[in-house]
Formats: sequence, structure tokens, C-alpha cells
Amino acid sequence: MLSMIILALAISLIPVIIYLIYVLAVLFTDDTVALELDKYPDISVVIPTYNESEVIEHRIKNLVDDVSYPTNNIHVIVVDDGSSDSTVELAKTAFNKYGISGEVILKEQRSGTNVSVNLGVESANTDIVITTDADVVFEDNALERAIARLLSEDDIGAVCGELQPVLKKMSFTTGSEKAYRSVYGKMCTWESGLHSTYCFNGPLIALKKEAFTPIPENHGASDAGMALRIIRNGFRTVYEPQAKFYEYITSDLKQQRRQKIRRAARLLEATLYNKDMFSRKYGKFGILVYPLRFAMFFIVPTTFFASVMLWSYVLSQIQVIYGTLFVLLFFFVLISGKIRPNLLSSFIWHQLYLFVSLLHMFKDKHIWKAVEREKV
Repeated sequence: MLSMIILALAISLIPVIIYLIYVLAVLFTDDTVALELDKYPDISVVIPTYNESEVIEHRIKNLVDDVSYPTNNIHVIVVDDGSSDSTVELAKTAFNKYGISGEVILKEQRSGTNVSVNLGVESANTDIVITTDADVVFEDNALERAIARLLSEDDIGAVCGELQPVLKKMSFTTGSEKAYRSVYGKMCTWESGLHSTYCFNGPLIALKKEAFTPIPENHGASDAGMALRIIRNGFRTVYEPQAKFYEYITSDLKQQRRQKIRRAARLLEATLYNKDMFSRKYGKFGILVYPLRFAMFFIVPTTFFASVMLWSYVLSQIQVIYGTLFVLLFFFVLISGKIRPNLLSSFIWHQLYLFVSLLHMFKDKHIWKAVEREKV
């Protein structure tokens, strides 16, 4: 019995230590100061689309009416992945309707977001490129703040913004996401201060075209894959919490589960395919940031649930009622987010999604079905 207790303690310490590092980082990471642009360079905004008829006009309108960046300095590139609805026609109409320069690149067959991003960035004729999604909107100064950070240092190759979840209604799924997002940005900001983060928010990425090389077409998340390629090219990738964008968070548990597993699986895949970046060659990113993220994604979910099972067994051996109460307490905490959003419930769900994603990691997910679309 003593050996089982020691084993349970040892396995439990792994996730505790790894997350304790991030907890301390979050507590001692100060908010960044927003930088200002002294001039507005021409930019290209790349929007990969697939059946976005519900939101594409609204997205283009946001770039004209809601952001403070001069419309004359923006060129929009919509890369359509073979939509079967009116996305393409609506995008072209919106360019004329709102008086913004734009073009549509039509792909002959559906090949996924990664290919669309590669095509869009390659087609851009500007030194700075923004990649975004069709179902989000930027805060008025988001572009200025992202680009100001991008241009603030020569070695910064890409900057991503901060997601502000939009909740149509409070539910278990939206509450869990909101609790998770409350610390996510702090973690990425800390990593950026050390060197780089590759946990990018894809709907707002500002990059220097010189820092970009095409991302893998058939595996890995487009945002993480982009950041990792840019780090390989000798640049830094940083998180800018002052550049905010808004995304509708579905309240449907089934849709959120599908979205979270797909995103997590592609992030895990990108991480695994770049395991050679665990190296001094990449400075503090290679010797600290990447190893910590690798442990967080692959080791923590496994050891966390292993420790739960071990403690259930150990306590049951001492007294069956203890083991039963432990299991009941675990499930109560798991579903407590349905009563009131909290970080502990969100943490357990996050580990569950990561663990399930490990099983889905090698399934081809570069072509996917989107969740419900709604204007923000």
C-alpha cells in the first residue's frame, strides 16, 4: 500500500509542478503597455473562407466601419475553399458596397485552412499581412496595436491578438471557455516575454512577410504551425493582449466539444511535428517554453487522470467510502462549472479535451466542419 501511495504522490506532482510554474508566471506577469503607430503601412488582410455566407459581409464591413486603421491602406484577400453557398458573391459585393480594395482567390477543390493561408500570404503584395477568420470582428484599435508591436522590434516576426469571448447566453460551455480565457492570455504573454509563444489565436495574426514560409498543408494548426515556422526562421512570435478581437462562443456542448477536440488535436500535432525545436538553438523558447508546452499538452493530461484513478484505488483500499467520496467529489468539481464558472472545473475539462485529442491527433482534421456561424 505504501508503494501505491508513493506512486500516486509522484504522478500527482507532475501536473502540479508544471501548472504551478504557469500559475506563478501569471501572477507575476504585468499587463503590456499598448504601443502607438506613427505611420500606417499598407497591409493585406487574408480571410480563409468556407460557407461563410452568414458572416462574410459583416466581416468586411467591420474592417471598414469599425476599425480605426485607414481603409485606403487595407487590401482584403478572401481565399475560398470551394464554398457551396453564396460566400464568394457576397464577398465581392461587400468590397464594392463598403469601398475597400479586395479580391477573391478561388480554390478548385477543398484543401483546408492551411493551404488557404499559404495562398493568401503568398498572394499579398505588402510587407505586412494580417490573417483572420470570417466569423470574428476586430476591436477598433486592434490592427494598430498588433502592427505597432510587430514593428517595435526587428526580431519580431509575428504578433497575435487576444480573444474576447462573446456569449449569446451563459451556459456551461460558454462559462468554461470564459474561465479558461481569463488566464490563457497571461500564459502566452509570459512566454512572449521570455522569447516566443506558439499558442497563437488564429483570428488575429499580424506577420512580416519576410518572416513567413509556407506551413504544412495536411497537418497541424495553421496558427501554431505559422508561429513555429517563423521561430525556425530566426524571428520571435509574441502575444499582444491589447489587440483584441471578438468571437461568438457556441452554447451547444456538442458543437463546442467537436471544435475544442479539433483545435486541440491540430495543436498537439503541430507540437509533435516540431519536437526537434527542443534545442538550445532556439534560445529560451527551445529550452523552456517549448518543453513546458510539450509537457502541458502530452504529459499532464495522462498523469492527471492516472493520478485520479490511483488515488481512487488507494482511498478505496483504505476504506471503500473514502474512494467513493473522492470519485463523487471529482465529478462534482467537473460539473460545478454548470452551476458557476470556475477555473478548477475549466481545468479538468481542458485536461479531458487534451486527453481525448491525443486519441484523435493522427486523424486527418485539416478539412473540417465549422460550428454554427453568427454575427458578433
